[in-house]
Amino acid sequence: MRSFAAQRLRTNSTPLDSIPPAPTSPEYSAALADLAARILYRSPLSSQHDLPVFILNAAAFPDAKTTNYDALLPYVLARLPDEEELLGGQGYEVVFFAGGGSSNEATQSKKSRPGWGWCLQAYHVLTRATRKRLQKLYLVHEKSWIRMLVEMFATVVSPKFRRKIVHVSTLSGLALHIPIQDLLIPPSAFLTDRRKCPHIHAPYASGRRAFSVKQPLPTSAGGSPRLPRVLREATNFVITDPLIKDEGIFRISARAQTVEVLRESYDRGQKFVVWREGKAVLASSYRKEGTGDVWVEEVDQAEGFELHAAAALIKLWYKELREPIFPKSCYAVVEKFYGDSDIALEPHQLLEMLVLDADWSPISKTSKLILRMHLLPLLTRVAELQDWNHMTPDNLAVCFAPALLCGPDPIEDLKMSNIVRRILVAMIEHWEGDLAPILDTNFEKFEESLRMPESVDDREDTLEEVELKDCTETQTSGITLVDNDESDEEMGLPPLPPRPQAGTIDNCGPVGASPAHPIDGSHYNGVCPSDLFTSHVVKPANASPSNRISPVRRKPAPALLPLPRYSTIINDRPAVLRGMQYYNTVAPEVEDFNDDISLYD
Repeated sequence: MRSFAAQRLRTNSTPLDSIPPAPTSPEYSAALADLAARILYRSPLSSQHDLPVFILNAAAFPDAKTTNYDALLPYVLARLPDEEELLGGQGYEVVFFAGGGSSNEATQSKKSRPGWGWCLQAYHVLTRATRKRLQKLYLVHEKSWIRMLVEMFATVVSPKFRRKIVHVSTLSGLALHIPIQDLLIPPSAFLTDRRKCPHIHAPYASGRRAFSVKQPLPTSAGGSPRLPRVLREATNFVITDPLIKDEGIFRISARAQTVEVLRESYDRGQKFVVWREGKAVLASSYRKEGTGDVWVEEVDQAEGFELHAAAALIKLWYKELREPIFPKSCYAVVEKFYGDSDIALEPHQLLEMLVLDADWSPISKTSKLILRMHLLPLLTRVAELQDWNHMTPDNLAVCFAPALLCGPDPIEDLKMSNIVRRILVAMIEHWEGDLAPILDTNFEKFEESLRMPESVDDREDTLEEVELKDCTETQTSGITLVDNDESDEEMGLPPLPPRPQAGTIDNCGPVGASPAHPIDGSHYNGVCPSDLFTSHVVKPANASPSNRISPVRRKPAPALLPLPRYSTIINDRPAVLRGMQYYNTVAPEVEDFNDDISLYD
């Protein structure tokens, strides 16, 4: 009954040209099917609501001038959930990366997009169940034409469609809604986001897992050291045949933004990272409780990171070790015992840097493990194929020697890199025949360390906890902060300035005499105007010619004078009036009053 209803719904609501031809039909196009797999694919893990998540990648849209979108549409729609799943009540979510950036922008040209009419036709081709069962549509890195198209659908076609849309501008904003570390995000979306925001922050996921960690070699479930995930996956891709024969491996630089995206992905714990170079494809897997191993479906059509990005990521891991392979403390010893370029390095001299229980060694035990477990087997394997990749031991040492040093003085590091290069060349040349048998290791054990661990806990590196500094530790440099809770008695207050002693004021006239007004001899509240403009000298009460102190000049306070009467303002003496107005606002000099009086007298 359900299959009959599904067939009837498909017949009534879906045009014939919306169903792609059968794979056995001569009209079936494998090229269009592969192109549709890059445009729309299902993420390996479900959402938090246990719904399938589909990724719609605008960067994979072909040029409308060279591709028939009418013929491509049925192949794209066939990748959505079928009618039986939708009629069963299961919904789905779509994450649309609308940025349209390409993973290789150097060769990218501007593509023409399909017209508005085709977009409306594609929406009406969707069945009613496909439109109704869509739970969420996340629009990431949307452009103006995408926003206009969505608003047209939400306003004209389906007003309820707007409630299902979530607009986010960056991947950090998308991480606030869904865990982006569970999605299979194409490299083009990472590069588009890098132009908008320099970093991606995912709650409870971003941090340090692989790069610049305190313990570069994590401890496995069995208690032995193991390789981190980033070295395991990147090295597996590098040594894949025929990629290891690629000319200039470890010498050709990768795009800096791509390497930073990969570094951030492994530190964030991105569960699915796809490596792709030609026909060689490698993808990580994830084990989910109750489901088992989850792999990337149709990995052959998925976008991936290139070979030189994997090689650059390995060098970056060595460069950002918190303690370099050759620390600053060993420079003098290494230069003393290995610095003579005229003397060839013998295997017994090199064993001092590789044997774990040696009596003396210039490098740490962790550095010895890294050299034995990863670096020397990898470089030896690459050097064995130097007839194809042209990477001799000396060329490999030139590429890796600067990454093994990180001292405070660049000039001193440059001098030491020549010695480290000689050491690496000798170790690569003697590894297979002399060093590896003594250390009880071989290339088969190296390949075994690169396989997927059986324990689930060993497949992913744990997030390093951020340790806060102890607030009680003594500060030895920098700005010293004083505790504000200390009392004033403990802090000590600064002394107050000395208070002036009581004294008398020398007025402009005899004591008890009321000075006359400067114009007509009148007084204002018994205050002489000349007292206001004469500097006063404070004298002590017991002032005498022998104990007089130095005069202290103080600026007098302005006098509070009453307003003049109306009859005083209406006067036929403008100069006197002008002087009176000036006197009532700003204190004039006594000489100015005398000059005005002499002019009108």
